[in-house]
Amino acid sequence: MASQQVLLIDGYNVINRVPELKAILDEGLESARNKLAFLISRWSQRHPAVECVIIFDGDIRFSGGCDQRLAGIRCIFSRTSHGGDDAVIRFVREYRGRTSDVTVVSDDNYVRNNCRAHGASVKPSNFIISAKKRPSGGRAKSQDAGKGIDRRTAAEINEELKKKFGL
Repeated sequence: MASQQVLLIDGYNVINRVPELKAILDEGLESARNKLAFLISRWSQRHPAVECVIIFDGDIRFSGGCDQRLAGIRCIFSRTSHGGDDAVIRFVREYRGRTSDVTVVSDDNYVRNNCRAHGASVKPSNFIISAKKRPSGGRAKSQDAGKGIDRRTAAEINEELKKKFGL
Protein backbone atom coordinates (compact mmCIF):
# COMPACT_ATOMS: atom_id res chain seq x y z
CA MET A 1 0.00 0.00 0.00
CA ALA A 2 1.33 3.43 -0.95
CA SER A 3 2.07 5.94 1.77
CA GLN A 4 -0.44 8.76 2.17
CA GLN A 5 1.08 12.19 2.65
CA VAL A 6 -0.63 14.57 5.07
CA LEU A 7 0.26 18.21 5.69
CA LEU A 8 -1.14 19.20 9.09
CA ILE A 9 -1.24 22.91 9.89
CA ASP A 10 -1.44 24.34 13.43
CA GLY A 11 -3.91 27.02 12.31
CA TYR A 12 -3.75 29.84 14.83
CA ASN A 13 -0.04 29.33 15.41
CA VAL A 14 0.62 29.87 11.71
CA ILE A 15 -1.78 32.82 11.53
CA ASN A 16 -0.03 34.54 14.45
CA ARG A 17 3.49 33.83 13.17
CA VAL A 18 3.19 34.72 9.47
CA PRO A 19 3.09 38.52 8.99
CA GLU A 20 0.91 38.26 5.85
CA LEU A 21 -1.73 36.41 7.88
CA LYS A 22 -1.31 38.26 11.18
CA ALA A 23 -2.08 41.55 9.44
CA ILE A 24 -5.51 40.18 8.50
CA LEU A 25 -6.42 39.55 12.16
CA ASP A 26 -7.65 43.16 12.35
CA GLU A 27 -10.47 42.03 10.05
CA GLY A 28 -11.30 39.17 12.42
CA LEU A 29 -10.41 35.53 12.98
CA GLU A 30 -12.73 34.33 10.25
CA SER A 31 -10.92 36.45 7.66
CA ALA A 32 -7.55 35.14 8.84
CA ARG A 33 -8.81 31.52 8.77
CA ASN A 34 -10.15 32.02 5.25
CA LYS A 35 -6.87 33.54 4.03
CA LEU A 36 -4.86 30.67 5.56
CA ALA A 37 -7.20 28.12 3.96
CA PHE A 38 -6.84 29.91 0.61
CA LEU A 39 -3.03 29.80 0.85
CA ILE A 40 -3.13 26.11 1.77
CA SER A 41 -5.54 25.46 -1.10
CA ARG A 42 -3.13 27.07 -3.56
CA TRP A 43 -0.25 25.02 -2.11
CA SER A 44 -2.41 21.90 -2.36
CA GLN A 45 -3.02 22.49 -6.07
CA ARG A 46 0.74 22.29 -6.64
CA HIS A 47 0.96 19.15 -4.43
CA PRO A 48 -2.17 17.13 -5.30
CA ALA A 49 -0.92 13.92 -3.66
CA VAL A 50 -0.84 15.60 -0.24
CA GLU A 51 -3.95 15.77 1.95
CA CYS A 52 -3.97 19.14 3.73
CA VAL A 53 -5.67 19.59 7.12
CA ILE A 54 -5.80 22.70 9.30
CA ILE A 55 -6.51 22.39 13.02
CA PHE A 56 -7.87 25.39 14.93
CA ASP A 57 -8.61 25.87 18.62
CA GLY A 58 -12.31 25.38 19.43
CA ASP A 59 -14.71 28.01 18.19
CA ILE A 60 -18.08 28.51 19.83
CA ARG A 61 -19.85 27.73 16.54
CA PHE A 62 -17.71 24.75 15.61
CA SER A 63 -16.56 23.33 18.94
CA GLY A 64 -16.86 19.64 19.56
CA GLY A 65 -14.28 18.58 17.02
CA CYS A 66 -16.42 19.52 14.01
CA ASP A 67 -14.94 19.47 10.55
CA GLN A 68 -15.53 22.28 8.11
CA ARG A 69 -14.20 22.95 4.62
CA LEU A 70 -12.67 26.32 3.82
CA ALA A 71 -11.44 26.86 0.26
CA GLY A 72 -11.74 23.09 -0.17
CA ILE A 73 -9.38 22.38 2.75
CA ARG A 74 -10.47 20.21 5.67
CA CYS A 75 -10.48 22.26 8.87
CA ILE A 76 -10.88 20.69 12.29
CA PHE A 77 -11.89 22.71 15.35
CA SER A 78 -10.73 21.27 18.66
CA ARG A 79 -13.26 20.37 21.30
CA THR A 80 -12.19 23.23 23.58
CA SER A 81 -10.71 26.66 23.30
CA HIS A 82 -6.91 26.43 23.46
CA GLY A 83 -7.15 22.71 22.70
CA GLY A 84 -5.68 22.95 19.21
CA ASP A 85 -2.19 21.89 20.32
CA ASP A 86 -3.48 18.64 21.79
CA ALA A 87 -5.69 18.09 18.74
CA VAL A 88 -2.65 18.37 16.44
CA ILE A 89 -0.69 15.89 18.56
CA ARG A 90 -3.66 13.50 18.79
CA PHE A 91 -4.07 13.63 14.99
CA VAL A 92 -0.40 12.71 14.51
CA ARG A 93 -0.58 9.96 17.15
CA GLU A 94 -3.64 8.44 15.46
CA TYR A 95 -1.89 8.40 12.09
CA ARG A 96 1.17 6.71 13.58
CA GLY A 97 1.25 3.11 12.48
CA ARG A 98 -0.84 3.78 9.40
CA THR A 99 0.82 4.02 6.05
CA SER A 100 1.02 7.78 6.15
CA ASP A 101 3.69 10.43 6.16
CA VAL A 102 2.62 13.39 8.31
CA THR A 103 4.29 16.79 8.17
CA VAL A 104 3.26 19.33 10.81
CA VAL A 105 3.52 23.07 10.21
CA SER A 106 3.94 24.91 13.53
CA ASP A 107 6.40 27.01 15.50
CA ASP A 108 5.02 25.86 18.84
CA ASN A 109 7.78 23.86 20.58
CA TYR A 110 5.28 21.72 22.52
CA VAL A 111 3.54 20.75 19.28
CA ARG A 112 6.77 20.27 17.32
CA ASN A 113 8.47 18.08 19.94
CA ASN A 114 5.43 15.91 20.60
CA CYS A 115 4.72 15.44 16.91
CA ARG A 116 8.34 14.45 16.24
CA ALA A 117 8.08 11.93 19.09
CA HIS A 118 5.13 10.35 17.24
CA GLY A 119 7.01 10.13 13.94
CA ALA A 120 5.94 13.32 12.15
CA SER A 121 8.30 15.70 10.45
CA VAL A 122 7.89 19.39 11.23
CA LYS A 123 8.18 22.59 9.23
CA PRO A 124 8.20 26.22 10.41
CA SER A 125 5.06 28.32 10.18
CA ASN A 126 6.34 30.20 7.13
CA PHE A 127 6.71 26.93 5.16
CA ILE A 128 3.63 27.56 3.02
CA ILE A 129 4.54 31.20 2.35
CA SER A 130 8.20 30.49 1.52
CA ALA A 131 7.19 27.57 -0.70
CA LYS A 132 4.70 29.87 -2.47
CA LYS A 133 7.36 32.46 -3.29
CA ARG A 134 9.76 30.01 -4.92
CA PRO A 135 10.19 30.97 -8.58
CA SER A 136 8.27 28.71 -10.94
CA GLY A 137 10.50 26.31 -12.79
CA GLY A 138 13.20 26.89 -10.18
CA ARG A 139 14.38 24.00 -8.10
CA ALA A 140 14.40 24.08 -4.35
CA LYS A 141 17.87 24.15 -2.88
CA SER A 142 19.09 20.88 -1.53
CA GLN A 143 18.88 20.63 2.23
CA ASP A 144 22.64 20.20 2.17
CA ALA A 145 23.28 23.11 -0.21
CA GLY A 146 26.16 25.23 0.92
CA LYS A 147 27.68 22.39 2.97
CA GLY A 148 29.86 21.21 0.11
CA ILE A 149 28.24 17.77 -0.23
CA ASP A 150 25.33 16.44 -2.23
CA ARG A 151 22.38 14.46 -0.84
CA ARG A 152 23.82 11.09 -1.85
CA THR A 153 27.10 11.75 -0.06
CA ALA A 154 25.24 13.01 3.01
CA ALA A 155 23.10 9.86 3.03
CA GLU A 156 26.22 7.65 2.80
CA ILE A 157 27.82 9.52 5.70
CA ASN A 158 24.64 9.13 7.75
CA GLU A 159 24.55 5.38 7.08
CA GLU A 160 28.19 5.00 8.13
CA LEU A 161 27.57 6.94 11.34
CA LYS A 162 24.49 4.82 12.10
CA LYS A 163 26.57 1.67 11.73
CA LYS A 164 29.35 3.09 13.87
CA PHE A 165 26.97 4.05 16.68
CA GLY A 166 24.83 0.92 16.36
CA LEU A 167 21.68 2.73 15.29
